[in-house]
Amino acid sequence: MTWGAQYMCYTCKKCGKKYRYAIDLIGDYGPDYGKCPVCGSDGNLDAEGPVGDATRPYEDVE
Repeated sequence: MTWGAQYMCYTCKKCGKKYRYAIDLIGDYGPDYGKCPVCGSDGNLDAEGPVGDATRPYEDVE
């Protein structure tokens, strides 16, 4: 049984954008994983897990 995609959710330290990366994209993004898709700054890790109440407010990074 699978629980679906797992996400790591961040808020950008610089511009405040809320975004989430699917955990299976770590290899694709390498050292840029967790960086803001808007300004490229590091983000604060706020939540992790499947889509639910804690992760829903964050926008997907693709």
